[in-house]
Amino acid sequence: MVKDFINRFREFTQKNNLINPGDKIVVAVSGGVDSIVLLDVLNEIKNQLKLELIVAHFNHKLRGAESDEDENFVRKFSAELGIDCYVRSENTKEYCKAKKISIQEGARELRYNFFETLRLLKGFDKIATAHNANDNAETVLLNLFRGSGVNGLAGIQIKRGSIIRPLLFATRDEIEEYANEKGLSYRIDSSNLKTSYRRNYIRLKLLPLISENINPGIIETLNRTAQIFSELSEFIRHEVSKIIKFVAIEESPGKVFVDIQRLKSYLYFIQESVIISIAETFFNERIDFARVLSILNLIDSTPGSSVMISGDLFVYRDRQHLVFLRKPEFFETEIFLYVHPGEKYETDSFVFSSEFVKREDVQFHRDSQVEYIDADLIADELILRNWQPGDWFVPLGMKGRKKISDFLIDLKIPIYEKRKILVLESEGKIVWVCGLRLDDRFKITDSTSKILKIEFHPKQISRINE
Repeated sequence: MVKDFINRFREFTQKNNLINPGDKIVVAVSGGVDSIVLLDVLNEIKNQLKLELIVAHFNHKLRGAESDEDENFVRKFSAELGIDCYVRSENTKEYCKAKKISIQEGARELRYNFFETLRLLKGFDKIATAHNANDNAETVLLNLFRGSGVNGLAGIQIKRGSIIRPLLFATRDEIEEYANEKGLSYRIDSSNLKTSYRRNYIRLKLLPLISENINPGIIETLNRTAQIFSELSEFIRHEVSKIIKFVAIEESPGKVFVDIQRLKSYLYFIQESVIISIAETFFNERIDFARVLSILNLIDSTPGSSVMISGDLFVYRDRQHLVFLRKPEFFETEIFLYVHPGEKYETDSFVFSSEFVKREDVQFHRDSQVEYIDADLIADELILRNWQPGDWFVPLGMKGRKKISDFLIDLKIPIYEKRKILVLESEGKIVWVCGLRLDDRFKITDSTSKILKIEFHPKQISRINE
């Protein structure tokens, strides 16, 4: 059985171009039977293929002494094989609490970040993980119950970036049989026996029932289904890559505009794939199906509505676009400039200028980026700054005062854009919410004798050509 298993391993890795002669491979080893068998098989073919192997183990500190025992076991097994073992430990609960993410999501993030960092530091080619055919079947069912789209039903990818999964051909029973025949010891993760976790419930309860009462070959069936959807997903991905060029444009790093009308011209499942691909292509983010639906629901929402994709990536709707925005652009740039009437000021993000004009030269603009004020009502030195909570003004055409925060809410300006808005101040009074609305107290009237033209122009790269 052992020889047959290794031959099937070689066939699977050759067919899917997972392992080539001379590869340097980081082997992710938890201590469980799957990863122990993976490491043992790679060690068996190491000399034949001239492979270079190292072991990576992440101690999540989630199961107390049991986690530490797993670490010690992996260190010892690696040493017996003469393979260097690299270990990293971190308090996963604290990490997840700080990032406000689930334990499973945080643990995966920590683990894979460590694997990739180690790969780069050591100059290795690939990271091998021990996912098997049962894992794939469980993933397909789990994604089906979640209401996932085509990508979810494609199951676990055989290869993604530097990550390879060379055991996906084998069932868990076959892996355990290999371990028993070779006399390999391995660790059992007690948390895998708890049916309170959805994946464990599928593994321990649901799949055995299906196998016994409906389809004894359910694992193979679900893996075959995953293969079909994987090929369909690849075809869609190829087509979507062409569609993205038509519907989306990267205005700047971390900011992508998606034309709503162009997106709506495609079938709904293509729209879903476009959203997934944009998140992956421009932001290296993998988003679940529920978030995809939330993003597409923005199409029928009011401008200013938004959805958070991850800790630092948001999508909001403006009048004609869905805007993907990475958090660094949200961070408020501190602006505090003393400006003098009649002078021009330019930064990386805007141009502010002012000049004295005659009444006959006054031409009001509808975009509010150009305004005219009574120069006799302002000081010789003004302040251009970020608006602050508590700031208020009297919007042009109104008699009462209004908080700027409420004014921006009324305009349905996304929270991420609010932080960029500046105000022009004179002696403690707001003269202008730049580019949006003048304060009524400073407007020109029939009695105005001295007029100052003020302009505020944000710097932007042009969007989609209409």
